[in-house]
Amino acid sequence: MGSPLGPLFANIFLSHHESEWLNNSPVKPLLYRRYVDDTLWLLPPDSDLSLLMNYMNTRHANMRFTHETESNNCIHFIGLTITHNASENNCHRYLTSVYRKPTHTPLFMNFNSFVPLMYRLSVFKCLISRATRSCSTWNLFHLEIYYLRSILLRNAYPSWILDRIIKNTVSQYYANPIVKFGPIKERFYIGMPFLGKSTDGLRRSIKEICKQFIPHKDVIIYFKPGRRVSNYFRIKDITPLELCSRVVYEFTCARCHSSYIGQTSRHLKHRIAEHAGVSHLTGKIMKSQSHSSIRDHCLHCNGADCSPRNFKILSTGKNDLELLVKERLLINQRKPAINGNIGSFDLLLS
Repeated sequence: MGSPLGPLFANIFLSHHESEWLNNSPVKPLLYRRYVDDTLWLLPPDSDLSLLMNYMNTRHANMRFTHETESNNCIHFIGLTITHNASENNCHRYLTSVYRKPTHTPLFMNFNSFVPLMYRLSVFKCLISRATRSCSTWNLFHLEIYYLRSILLRNAYPSWILDRIIKNTVSQYYANPIVKFGPIKERFYIGMPFLGKSTDGLRRSIKEICKQFIPHKDVIIYFKPGRRVSNYFRIKDITPLELCSRVVYEFTCARCHSSYIGQTSRHLKHRIAEHAGVSHLTGKIMKSQSHSSIRDHCLHCNGADCSPRNFKILSTGKNDLELLVKERLLINQRKPAINGNIGSFDLLLS
C-alpha cells in the first residue's frame, strides 16, 4: 500500500517544482488550480496545447501528464461540472454545479433502515451542504435540490423532513456566522448500543441532563453496534498452535506428568524446536544447543519426548513484560516440577 506519508511527500515535491515550471512555461495560464495530482488550467483561446503538454512531460523523467479539454462547453473537475458561457461582447462566464459519474445510482440509506435517526438525516444534510458549495447560481442549486429530494423520496424519506432540512440547512449556510465567546468546552464521549427508536429518545434525554448538570462539557453520544454475526460464528480460521506468538505455554511430560511453564514472543514452533535441540526449518539436530530444562528432563525420563502434542498455551500477552509477569504468576500458582519454581522474572509484590 505504500507509506502513509506518500501523498504528503508528493504534494511537497509538486509544490516545490510547479511554481518554477509555470514561470518558465511557454503557455501562461490565466488560472491554475491543483488538488493532489489533478490540475485545472484556464488557457487563452489561441494557446498551443501540444506545446504545453510537450513542455510539462519533459519536466521530470518519472512524471507523465494527460489532459482533457472541455466538451460542449463543459468540463468535469473533482466532483464539479464547469460550464463555459461566452457572450457576444467577449465576456466569459463560468458556472459550476455538482458532477456525477455515468455509473452513479440513486441508492442511499433507506429511511426505514435500522440505523440511528441522526445518521439517516445526515445523508440529506451532507448532500445539501455539497450542493450549496458547488452550485454557483440559485437556478442550478434549485435543480440540484429538486433532484436530491426526488431521489430521497424514493428511498422512503418523508417529504416534511426533507423540506425542514432544506430550510434549516440553507438558512444556516447563508446566515451570518455566530461568533461564540468563552472557553472551549472539553469533549466528553459516551458510547451506547443502538436498540431502535427508544435509543434516539434516550440520547436526547442524556444530552438535556448533561447540559443541565455539566454545562462545561461538550457531550457527544455515539452509537456502537450490538451483537454481530461474528459473536455467534467464527469468521476467521484458527491459528495453528505452533504458529501462535507472544504466548505463555506449558509442557506436560506424557510419562511422568511433570510440567514446565515458559514464555516466548516468537512462534511457539521455534521455541519447541529449541527445547528439542533441532532446527525449526529442517528438523535436524543443532550443533550448538542452548540449555533447556525440558530437554534435560526428556533425557532422564525414559519414554518422554519433546513433541508439539505435549505443549499447550496458557495465556497470551501484548508485550514482553506482560508475558514475563504472566509466566511468573502461573509458575507461582501451578508450581511446575521441571521449573523448580524458578521463572525468568522476579515478581515482588508489596
